[in-house]
Amino acid sequence: MLWIIARKFLLVALVGTCLKANAAGLEYISVQAQGEGQTLSHATASALTSAVGQVNGTAIDATQINAEMMLALDTGTESVFAASSSSSDVIAQRTQGAVRQYRVLSSNQELGVWTVLLEAEVARYERSVQANRLRMTVLPFRTQGGTQTQHGDAFVNELNTFLTQTRRFAMLDRAFEKERLEEMAIASSDSAPLEEMARLGNRLGTDYMLVGTIDQAATITRRTELAGRTIATNTGHFSVSYRVIDAATGQVKFADNWSRSNERESVTSLRQKASEAISRQIIESIFPIAVESISGDIVFLGQGGRSVKVGQKYRLLQYGDRITDSYSGESLGFQEHDIGLLEIIEVQSRLAKAKVVRSTLDLQEHFSQGKFVVRLYAESDAGQRSVSQSRTTSRPAPEPVKSVQQDLESDW
Repeated sequence: MLWIIARKFLLVALVGTCLKANAAGLEYISVQAQGEGQTLSHATASALTSAVGQVNGTAIDATQINAEMMLALDTGTESVFAASSSSSDVIAQRTQGAVRQYRVLSSNQELGVWTVLLEAEVARYERSVQANRLRMTVLPFRTQGGTQTQHGDAFVNELNTFLTQTRRFAMLDRAFEKERLEEMAIASSDSAPLEEMARLGNRLGTDYMLVGTIDQAATITRRTELAGRTIATNTGHFSVSYRVIDAATGQVKFADNWSRSNERESVTSLRQKASEAISRQIIESIFPIAVESISGDIVFLGQGGRSVKVGQKYRLLQYGDRITDSYSGESLGFQEHDIGLLEIIEVQSRLAKAKVVRSTLDLQEHFSQGKFVVRLYAESDAGQRSVSQSRTTSRPAPEPVKSVQQDLESDW
């Protein structure tokens, strides 16, 4: 009888309640589920489908899985089982690795209806915590060909690098999509371990797209005749227009341009300055670097990597009152009170240490997370701002928000 064969070949000992697979980010969750059906195989398939639903919700097509598992169970003859190491292999293949193994705890038939209670190991792919950040994609900038295209590709790479280093966005890559798809094809091949299939279907969609146009990327040589000699002067020119677009609605959330022309400075140097300036403007508009901890005259900042450099000076700012648009009621941001100056003395991958150069407050006495931020100090700031001067920022003050997306709506 079918149920005897199923009992004999489908029982697999469960190993632990939550087992980590070899693949990073993949774990198996042990759950109990019950199913009903006109046959034992249908009831078992129904229970397995329920188990998958408990772990992955509607992320996996339950109808398809149910049909595949019933097919695997209904064809569960001695010859089929002999051809595989266990019937769990058949189920795992049919469910693309969603169910690794299971065991029937009880089964009974009443009034022509089978009821099965089982315990199953269901695969769940754990995305990294970085995937919970706002997602941004830097798409190729439009160019007119020639050297502009070369500089455009390098410019996009530099933007990606800088924005990734800030750790404020989950940066999604689109430049190597072909290579990524080829790698995913390996996970779905017959030679790959079954648990690798759980990696499929985890491609992230973007929240915001950074797009733009390289308007100029050239070196212009000017020749001047002087005392019978020809003097050549090279001037680098780099100009770019860019915008940040909401991927879901197409709404332009932010737009600006950057343009510089300097004698004896290469286009490459100007391009690198542009990528850093634009990245910094986007980040500081949304996520200005926060003061995360204070120890004496040492301040710990919540950003590191290549986006912060030893020796840089930052203005220390304290959030003030909220500013609201009197017409629309929209938040315009919060006042920022300039209270001091910091200098970076050490940079790590995720944070930076700075010493207090000057401050009008006892920082340890007034410190709380989210109360202080810093902005890069420019030499032009000297003489133009007093330490007590205030400005308005679009960054929300430290108060509860419903979501990062709603926070960003206010920022831009």
